Amino acid sequence: MIVLKFGGSSVDSAESIERVVRIVRGLLPRRPVVVVSAMAKTTRRLLKCADAAAAGDLDVPTAWAIFEEVRAYHESVARAVVPPAGRRVLDAMLTRWFGELHKAIADIAAEGRLTPRSADGIAAFGELLASSILSLALDRAGGADDLESPWIDCRQVLITNDSFNRALPIYDETDALLRKALLPHVAAGRVPVMGGYVGATRDGVTTTLGKEGSDFSAAIVGAALGAEEVQLWTDVDGLMTADPRLVTGARRVRTLSFAEALELSCSGAKKPHHGTLGPASRAKVPIRILSSRSPHLHGAAEGTLIGTRDPAAPPSIKSITCRDNTRRLTLRPVAGVDGPAFLAKVFAVCDSFRPALLVLRSNENNEREVELAVAEIDHEDRLFEIRRAFAGVGEISLSPGRSVITLVSEDLATSPELVRQVLQAAEGLDPRLVLRGVAAPCIRCLVTEEMSGAALAALHDRIFTGDPGEPVP
Repeated sequence: MIVLKFGGSSVDSAESIERVVRIVRGLLPRRPVVVVSAMAKTTRRLLKCADAAAAGDLDVPTAWAIFEEVRAYHESVARAVVPPAGRRVLDAMLTRWFGELHKAIADIAAEGRLTPRSADGIAAFGELLASSILSLALDRAGGADDLESPWIDCRQVLITNDSFNRALPIYDETDALLRKALLPHVAAGRVPVMGGYVGATRDGVTTTLGKEGSDFSAAIVGAALGAEEVQLWTDVDGLMTADPRLVTGARRVRTLSFAEALELSCSGAKKPHHGTLGPASRAKVPIRILSSRSPHLHGAAEGTLIGTRDPAAPPSIKSITCRDNTRRLTLRPVAGVDGPAFLAKVFAVCDSFRPALLVLRSNENNEREVELAVAEIDHEDRLFEIRRAFAGVGEISLSPGRSVITLVSEDLATSPELVRQVLQAAEGLDPRLVLRGVAAPCIRCLVTEEMSGAALAALHDRIFTGDPGEPVP
């Protein structure tokens, strides 16, 4: 059994959905369960609509105009991919979802404000619509092409706390509900489809899991079912050695460990989201990143496999990433907190605040100071929380930061030669070896934001030599 997650760019048009249908059908022997995101940009449009309603802007071109735009988009795509035999069910489904959405927007307008709870209720419609449409597109009646693809309401099987906009699953309850709802369908040869990103509290109040929540949902499903692997189908061929938008010679990474993937995610990599890796790593369910736009469909594409490493591969850096807009935070122990206890408490706080906090320097032989980087985007909102977490542990001094370029590999802990080569390549970029990073060993370089792109490209050229068309092991 495998879990297939399709992102918004994979279901943004009738052509894209037909491609997804072909992928799913090509993987039927592996007994797939499907998790799907909202269609591209839908969540943003829905929240913009809700904002406009809360502000009282109900006339064209605001709340109701956005509502009609979202409805026309989904109706057009749905009618192009759902065969005539499924149109009656489709019309009933669209009427239901857009009726409920219309009421929710009207309620927000009447109240005159948008709360985190009501925002989650609006945002959820993107996944509810996309998963319903894909279920009907897969569920084609008649002949040898027959396939049953039941729709599963994600709000009934993913139980969360009430931290709206960034809810966390209650795993024991969720795991039991997922197994009860999905396994009988899989055993009967059906392909269940559910939305990602969305869950509900024990009281049935809709919640969302926050950024990249659909990937998180897929990992939760895969872990609960003990899947062979979770496949994240997106618009890239896999994890790359650097952001291809910044480095033209970026290469695909064939394999890496959960720890390496987590370190990269917290250090600025776009995929995978750090929350996705937790349930998958605990259940030892590998994650594979694939492109739904690749011509190599039906399982032929290799992508990037997270959760395993090639034991025969020579020591090497896996990938380089960059995180802009950081502040530096220096922490020195208060009286009475010293030695290993100080470092242990610092790393525990860093773990609880990841990815907001990155370790820049921690010398195990000098337990009097730790240097951290605080993501600028999190600085104003979270600095108070961070200071409170370190109360009684250390005294904090804050200074302007620079962009942090991070080179990640577990081999840095075991290969002095690799460390020497990377430090030599990073000469002049203030490199520092961090054997105890967020999750995996790394080397971090501090550069000005203005030179971060050029420094990233130069480092990549020095580190990744050889055929640019060959993936990194």
